[in-house]
Parts: sequence; C-alpha cells; structure tokens
Amino acid sequence: MSAHEMKGKHRAFVLIDVVPGKEKKVLEKLLKYEEVIEAHLIPGQFDVLAVLEIELYGRELFVPASEIVTKFVINKIRKVSGVLDTSTMLPSFSKTKGP
Repeated sequence: MSAHEMKGKHRAFVLIDVVPGKEKKVLEKLLKYEEVIEAHLIPGQFDVLAVLEIELYGRELFVPASEIVTKFVINKIRKVSGVLDTSTMLPSFSKTKGP
C-alpha cells in the first residue's frame, strides 16, 4: 500500500462553551461539518459536546493527530458564531462495544 492509499481515523471530544441562548444554533452548525459525527447539548460548565472523527490520508498519517484536531478546532469550531471557548480531549486508548 502506498503512502497516498494509507488512511486512519482519529476521534476527539470537544467541549464547547456557547453564548447563552445559542446552543441549538451552534449544535446545528457543527453538524454541517463532515468531521462532526455527533453533537450533544449538555448541562454544566460547557454547553455542547461535539464528537469528531477525522480521517487521515497519506502524508497526514505522519502528522500527530493532536495537530490535525487542533487545526480543525481553531479553524472551524472556534469560528462558529456563538462559540466562546473550547476544551478538546484526545483519547490515548479507546474500546467500543460491537453491534
């Protein structure tokens, strides 16, 4: 398999603080991004939890996932109108249940 055919997926969780009253609008805007596979309104310090799944190809496989996720958060999520702050979590190990 050549470098341009190689691929991998990385998941990240982004807690988002939103201007009061804009939570549902922000959630809907986030879901327009292909990388956002889930978005949840949550109670507490943060208002929205976005689950990202970023697929990496070719040369991107050699860039740390944290760098690619950080760029997405800064260039996309933080620019959504109503977003005040974010906190990003990158799992170091994950396990999911099968169907």
